[in-house]
Amino acid sequence: MSPEATQPPLLPDEGALFGPNFMSDHAGQIMTDARIAIVELVANSYDAGATDVHVSWPDKEGGLFTITDDGTGMTRDEFKRRWRTLKYNRLQEQGSKVQFPTGVKMRERTAFGQNGKGRHGAFCFADAYTVETWRDNQCLRAAVALASNAAVPFNCVISDPGERPGHGTSIEAKVIKNWTTVPSLLEALGSRFLVDPDFTVSLNGEKIVLQDLSNIQGWSVDVPGHGEISIRQIDSATKGRTTHMKGITWWVNRKKVGESSWDDLDENGAILDGRSAAAKTYSFIVEADLLKEDVKADWSGFHANDRVNAVRQAARDSIIQALRNVLQEIKQEKKRTAIEKNVESFGGLPRYAKRIVEEFIDDVQIACPRLGEGDLIKTVGILAKLEQTRSGYDLLTQLSASSPADLDRWNEIMKRWDARSAEIVLGELERRLRLIEQLQKLVHDPTADELHDLQPLFEKGLWIFGPEFEAVDFRSNRGMATAIRDILGIDPTSEPSRKRMDFIALSNTSLGVYSADAHDEDGEVSGYRKVLILELKRGGFDLAQKELDQGRDYGIELRKVGAVPRTTPICVFVLGAKNGNGLEKSVQADITSTPLVYDVVLKKAHARTFNLLAKIREATGEEPGFNRPEILAGEQPVLEQMFQQ
Repeated sequence: MSPEATQPPLLPDEGALFGPNFMSDHAGQIMTDARIAIVELVANSYDAGATDVHVSWPDKEGGLFTITDDGTGMTRDEFKRRWRTLKYNRLQEQGSKVQFPTGVKMRERTAFGQNGKGRHGAFCFADAYTVETWRDNQCLRAAVALASNAAVPFNCVISDPGERPGHGTSIEAKVIKNWTTVPSLLEALGSRFLVDPDFTVSLNGEKIVLQDLSNIQGWSVDVPGHGEISIRQIDSATKGRTTHMKGITWWVNRKKVGESSWDDLDENGAILDGRSAAAKTYSFIVEADLLKEDVKADWSGFHANDRVNAVRQAARDSIIQALRNVLQEIKQEKKRTAIEKNVESFGGLPRYAKRIVEEFIDDVQIACPRLGEGDLIKTVGILAKLEQTRSGYDLLTQLSASSPADLDRWNEIMKRWDARSAEIVLGELERRLRLIEQLQKLVHDPTADELHDLQPLFEKGLWIFGPEFEAVDFRSNRGMATAIRDILGIDPTSEPSRKRMDFIALSNTSLGVYSADAHDEDGEVSGYRKVLILELKRGGFDLAQKELDQGRDYGIELRKVGAVPRTTPICVFVLGAKNGNGLEKSVQADITSTPLVYDVVLKKAHARTFNLLAKIREATGEEPGFNRPEILAGEQPVLEQMFQQ
């Protein structure tokens, strides 16, 4: 037996129940936005064949709202059928064409409504309202209120009919929520309906001027498999209320859908920024009556489906093409301005380089439509300068000033070196020569600050002490410096310690500890390959045996506290102004202690740079002129990694 067969039949009082928020979910913004609610109620009057609609709106919350029209009105049976039916199907019950009152001759209208949700607009302002409708000299009055129980979503109590001549419908409610200003309603009503000579709307006695598109020319666009839409292009010169529609505005059966915006062009990159001058000048109106069945109940937009997507894409493609046409003149003007602002660099380019810049301007305006005029001018200036460099003007100027012998030398150099390799090598040599110059000025200066002057320089110049210290992984070891600081009992919060935690400052000495990692067979870090302790004495300080022993003792203490394994070699270099005691290198417990005089260190540095400083002075009779500081501060991509500590 199926599960359904085991269930008892439903009794009449066991049907569906309605939650307290059912109506607000059902009607959506119609019950929460006063502008939408009023627009929907006016649209109902339009669908009822009205020629005049009068809206009365209070100047503050708590006042009375009414909307009265001269439409066909409803009989008791019609009212019960239409007003009490949820999801009322207008197309099925009444058709898409508007029925006019008996004896009234009007142009044919297509109804806006299709699901009956607009009549709930009065619930936006109060939980109860009254309806009065009359036709054929019969009038009925109904009180409509949200239900307090779950059996029905709302109650509708109809009074006994009376007599009233004519035809029409009136809705009345006390505005106790969602009150808004009169100007806000004026704007909403005036922008939501197109001009119809047989339909007028007034608010508090003031006739509202509806949108008029009759004087705007446009074109038709075929949407394969769906039908045809019309697109109108307007600009700031167009008179009337259409100047307030910025972007793309959609209309269906003479009623506006959603709000005007450029959102439909955002896909794959917007061609127009709403903040640009062009966006403030041009707008487009798309009339798509074929989407009548795809409009949301509150007319805030369209339901997503293949038909809507196809229509949107067709409209988008057509509008983009139109924008490209109208924006071409603007682009050309921006192009002329960008070139004029860079005439100094642009004017000296050869013809082919000018053509490259002009093509770039065209391409960038298509690829980056939001690029402002100022940014375009700067971009063109940069490109023009790059083209100057590509054209070789600077190089040609320098070569023209060279002697015949120098030209031969340049020719030989360029045969052996490409420009990038030469720049890397020369840049690294320049960095080292600058370092040597700085050290020469400081090592004999008794006032030089070892911690802040000498140690940072030697940190960059570990290559001076031997090729093994050029390795990319030789760097300051803050942990070992902290261990020595603890051994010496130095307060880590003292001023020098706080500034450089990887250096140690003593009364006339500074210590720097550097290490390189060791790796196992799998490439994982397994300890330290070597440790370097660099002890610098102030300028003018003579080295003695106790200074050399002290450096060795630092290494011994590091082993004792477990900072350095016993298998790791430790090199200690103690630098001073003089070695009057004839101290020599010593080795103890795999700790090598080496005394060095600053002058000897500098000689090593010169030797490792091939004595280039002396050769340059000898060849030119001048001090070297390092006019490329950016090589030191900027890119040092290859050899910099090899030498930087």
